Amino acid sequence: MSTRDYLELLSTYKQKKLFRTVDFATLLNRDMPSVRVELSRLVSRGMLSRASKGLYLNPYNPPTPEELAMALRSPAYISMESALAHQGILSQSPFTATLVTTGSTGIVDAMNTRFEYHHLQPAWFTGYHRRESYDMAEPEKALCDLVYLRYRRTRELSEDRMRSLLDDMDLMELHKVPLRRYVRLMHLEDSFRQLEIVL
Repeated sequence: MSTRDYLELLSTYKQKKLFRTVDFATLLNRDMPSVRVELSRLVSRGMLSRASKGLYLNPYNPPTPEELAMALRSPAYISMESALAHQGILSQSPFTATLVTTGSTGIVDAMNTRFEYHHLQPAWFTGYHRRESYDMAEPEKALCDLVYLRYRRTRELSEDRMRSLLDDMDLMELHKVPLRRYVRLMHLEDSFRQLEIVL
């Protein structure tokens, strides 16, 4: 099968921003081993970009980084520093896209972006909404995810470093009722007291 067949397929399905190996095999009626070989050739020639194992970007309509983040690990939602910066609470612009998932913790590099996924138990996988084609935490939940994952659980950030990060946030913009609800849900009362975050 020629390169043209693959490119015509991608052009025909422009509305589909991401393709999996099985999509090519199904749509072209080909076996998986030969499709994998042909896709590797297209990637090596620079005609196709691989986002991760078995996942390819449609060059005619590539996904946004947020859309790609949803496809790389599912279920997931954008949270922590990324959500807080996007919603104007955090003044810094993070270099890494930070997400929460019920799956495993890990880092994926794709589309010149580093996607950092953090595991959260299913009972706490809440407090997010769909925005266009991706899911993002409410700022109150994003803050709770941040305090839990970077400060309380892993101690990745010391108390001083966590306070420094909080100094770069406009916490007055947060709504107290949902914030208190998420703090109670995640048992973060002690951590918020230590960090002197007003509830």
